[in-house]
Amino acid sequence: QTCALPISMQKIQTQEALAALKNGEILLTRQADQVQFYALVNGRVRIQNSNSRFTLSIEEWQALFFKEEFWLYEPVETSEISLEKDAEYYGWNHK
Repeated sequence: QTCALPISMQKIQTQEALAALKNGEILLTRQADQVQFYALVNGRVRIQNSNSRFTLSIEEWQALFFKEEFWLYEPVETSEISLEKDAEYYGWNHK
């Protein structure tokens, strides 16, 4: 399964999802091209995608999403920009 986002994904078992959220992890699900993120914020599960953002109690979240396939969200750092090379490039006098 490929994902166009700059992330690394690790599948977790559904029963591990709540423990992962309580440990501060961000989870995601993907159906077709819709990616949805899950995070525990102030004791409630925040659910967010490109069209909406809402929160549910832990009990509501478990009841609604108990059959979902969850993945750990692990952003990949893309630090390919070199400040030295930028300074050199922009320091050139173009004539």
